[in-house]
Amino acid sequence: MILLAIAIVIALLITIGLPIVGGFLLNRRSGVAWRVIMYGALGYFITQALLTLVFSGFTALVDNGILSLSDQAFLIWQLVLSVLLATVIGVLIRWLAMKYIKEDLNTLEGAYGIGVGYGGVESVLLVGLPLLTTFVSMVSNMNIDPQTTTLDPAVAAQIEQLWQVNPLIPLAGSLERISAFIMHITVTVLILQVFKRENVVWLVAAVGVEVLVNGLIVGLSEAGLDYGWIILVSVLIMAGNVYLLYRLGALTLMGFGKEEELSVE
Repeated sequence: MILLAIAIVIALLITIGLPIVGGFLLNRRSGVAWRVIMYGALGYFITQALLTLVFSGFTALVDNGILSLSDQAFLIWQLVLSVLLATVIGVLIRWLAMKYIKEDLNTLEGAYGIGVGYGGVESVLLVGLPLLTTFVSMVSNMNIDPQTTTLDPAVAAQIEQLWQVNPLIPLAGSLERISAFIMHITVTVLILQVFKRENVVWLVAAVGVEVLVNGLIVGLSEAGLDYGWIILVSVLIMAGNVYLLYRLGALTLMGFGKEEELSVE
C-alpha cells in the first residue's frame, strides 16, 4: 500500500509537474513567453472541441441507423478515428497558429512553447487530474469497513481493488506520458520545418509521427499487454523522438547538436 502511494505521488509529479517545470524552464532560460505556451494549450482545447463535434455526428449517424455497424465495428472505428482525426486536427491547428498568429511563432523557441503547451495540457487533463481525483478517493477511504461504510458496495469494492494495483502500473503510465510529451514537441518542431524549409512534406511527416506514436499507445492499451511492454515501448518512443529532435537541430535550444542536419529532397 505504501509503495503504491509513493508510485502514484511520483506519477502525479510527472504528469502534472513536468509540464509546469517545462514551461518555467522555457520561460526563464529561453525567453519563451507564457502566452506562446498558452497558444499550445488553447490549440489542444480547440482540437478536442472539434473532435467532440465530429464524434457526436458520427454517433448520431450510427444511432439513427444511417450507418449500420456492429458494436465491435463501432468501437474499432471510434479508436481509428480518434487517432487519425485528433492527429490531423491537432497538426493543422498548430500549423495555422504558427502561420497566421501575428507573432514570431515559426521559430524554434515558438515551436517548443507550443509543443509544451499542447502536450502539457494533454498530460494534465488526460492523466494527471483523473489520477489525482482517484488518489484522493483512495486515501480518503483507505481504512473503510465494508460492514459499516455508507459507500455503495460496488464503490467500496472498487477502492479496495485499486489499493491492490501493482505500483509499477502508475509509473509505467507516467513514463508513457513523458514519451507523449516529448512527441508533441517533436511534432511541433516538424511543423516548424514547413516554414524553415518551405516544404509541406514536413506536415505529412508530423502527422505520420503522431499517428505512429498514438497508434502504438492505443494499440497496447486495447491489447491489454503487460506494463513491462508499455515501459519498453515508451522508452523506445522517447529515444526515437529525441533522435529526431537531434537530427532536426532542435536540441540546440538545450545546448546540444547542430542546426539543420536533417533534410528532405
